[in-house]
Amino acid sequence: MEVAIQKLAIVVFFVIGLSHIVQSRVWAQFFIDLRSKGERGSFINGFINLNIGALIIGFHNVWHGIPLILTMMGYAWVLKSVIFFVCPKRGLKAMSRVSLARSWEFIVAGVVLVGVGGVLLLSLLSRA
Repeated sequence: MEVAIQKLAIVVFFVIGLSHIVQSRVWAQFFIDLRSKGERGSFINGFINLNIGALIIGFHNVWHGIPLILTMMGYAWVLKSVIFFVCPKRGLKAMSRVSLARSWEFIVAGVVLVGVGGVLLLSLLSRA
């Protein structure tokens, strides 16, 4: 199951990462819109992070080698979702950093996601 989750993560990281790179302003506007919903927006963001994080933790709890990166990201996303669910005002404060003027930060995040996806892909191919 670990390999299946790693494959899923590779696809998700490439798609979301590329989208962050080429549509950074749309991503910024998305999070601005979420923030405008107040604490409900914090909950929506929590659901987004919880789903992928819980999936990774539940089925890819690997603590060695390059796949460890994916496990750590899963735990980070679950922790992030806890913050957005339990302390929604803190989540809103984190989302307040997002602006159209700072939309370039989504490009950086996209490059990181594509990079991590590439490293995970190479790790997977080297096992084959």
